[in-house]
Amino acid sequence: MKPLQGKIAVVTGASRGAGRGIAFELGSAGATVYVTGRSVRGATTDDRPETIEETADGVTSRGGKGIAVRCDHTNDNDVRNLFERIDRDHGRIDILVNSVFGGSESSLPSGEGRHFWERPQEHWDAMMVAGPQAYLLTSRYAVPLMQQNQRGLIVNTTFFIRNKISGNLYYDLAMNAINRMTMGMAKELKDFNVSAVAVCPGWMRTERVIDSGFGPEDGATETTAYVGRAVVALATDPTVSRFSGDALMVADLAKIYGFTDLDGTQPLPFGG
Repeated sequence: MKPLQGKIAVVTGASRGAGRGIAFELGSAGATVYVTGRSVRGATTDDRPETIEETADGVTSRGGKGIAVRCDHTNDNDVRNLFERIDRDHGRIDILVNSVFGGSESSLPSGEGRHFWERPQEHWDAMMVAGPQAYLLTSRYAVPLMQQNQRGLIVNTTFFIRNKISGNLYYDLAMNAINRMTMGMAKELKDFNVSAVAVCPGWMRTERVIDSGFGPEDGATETTAYVGRAVVALATDPTVSRFSGDALMVADLAKIYGFTDLDGTQPLPFGG
């Protein structure tokens, strides 16, 4: 029997990138995965080829059960409808992975420079609304389905470099808002046996990164399966509450749990 057989998971922003890699690995572990995002067949963001249906099919082909549900995680009605459906279907949720992010979309206007005062307001809105605000909205609807069963795990994907600003100021603030939010969530969820952790991958070879011409030789160090395996390791750990509230590097989790990337290596943290 697979380690997450019978578990119900939601992975947001799973049409591509880290979300897709996480959904695939949860599927490989046997989970039922609700794959959410805005990119569906015939209507994708940025005219990208990836869709939530493709991700759901990949989950199923790996031994889990993938269920694609279109959901804009900045829209209250969409998010409420998603969790009402899961409640009707299963009456619970075991794992929520928040992985949406609006700051990388090509539809955003370009800035006039690298400094925060040279960036348009749209950059802030995209990163903070389709980022920490969407994480919080989604978690608000997920928690009651965990609370009533007195168990659950929330994983917030994030990025940081210890003791440094990560990228531009807007991005760094968005990521650190997620990290701080995770700490607050953990404190409030402790009495309900629900854990919340933030997980930080390195520079992943996502579809966008590969299409931009970056590969291992350019420093893009790991596949999206690496963060997926970190999530599976946490979800199968009966003592995961010891990490609740923490922001954890995927590379550190690889050492703790002994998993590797697809090529058998354990890539170091970004900048490490």
